[in-house]
Amino acid sequence: MDGTTEEPVGTVALPVRHGDGRAAHATAHRLDVHEPLLEACWELDAVRLCPDSRVVGYAEHGESVVAALADGRSVTGDALVLTGAARSVVRGDARWADDAPPELLAVYRTVIPMELMADHWQDGPATSWVGPGWHLSHYPLPDSRYLSLSVTRRRHTGAELDGARVDLEHVLAAFPEIGYAARNVLTTGSHWRAWTLPGRTAGARRRARGRVALVAEGAEPPRPLEASGLQHALADALGLATSWDASEDDTLRRLADYDTRRPDRAPDAARASCGA
Repeated sequence: MDGTTEEPVGTVALPVRHGDGRAAHATAHRLDVHEPLLEACWELDAVRLCPDSRVVGYAEHGESVVAALADGRSVTGDALVLTGAARSVVRGDARWADDAPPELLAVYRTVIPMELMADHWQDGPATSWVGPGWHLSHYPLPDSRYLSLSVTRRRHTGAELDGARVDLEHVLAAFPEIGYAARNVLTTGSHWRAWTLPGRTAGARRRARGRVALVAEGAEPPRPLEASGLQHALADALGLATSWDASEDDTLRRLADYDTRRPDRAPDAARASCGA
């Protein structure tokens, strides 16, 4: 949907069966991805899960790297892989300063009970409203009791947001030019959280230095019709695993190999549907 004029822009048909020549697209709530990953980790003796352990810094010492946690503890290992909000620890790090800084995004997310939504939003597929420098996406969660809603502002220049709770007035103020219909969708949400995330960079951003690697660092413009961060995280995780299996038993070589791998990204659904 055009977020300013409220006109339909295009649709992307899902394939009826595997191999159909259509642009495949799907949506998934993060819990649907995180839950099986956590269950797999619980089954591995080599994995130790540490909840509420935010990484705030790191230091390399010879053949190891130490991650500093917000509660004062530290964890030592052969390599450190940063993803999600943990990537922010490299933003002010001089060791990464020669890379082009990413364009920052402000992302606001909430879930809305379906009884608060109009009937035509309850069973539909993912819908995206696209405007100049922003996009809004929403889709029903698997049990159809809630609608997942997120809105993204490109070229964010305000204070850094780290999952903080924000009110509706804060969200609406970040999107003053949003169209009437899209604004009405926003006003149904009341319990918002906000994040600052990296978006497009001027070039191919380094994803590994020494014993530290970044996952889902985002070297491309965000795509409205997909959960770009989640998709890129999974693609990068696959690339990291491939490098780990393909390289010799040397952590530095494995991470250097990962840095050179650029995973194939999914086609831009918005461009495919519009023929742009």
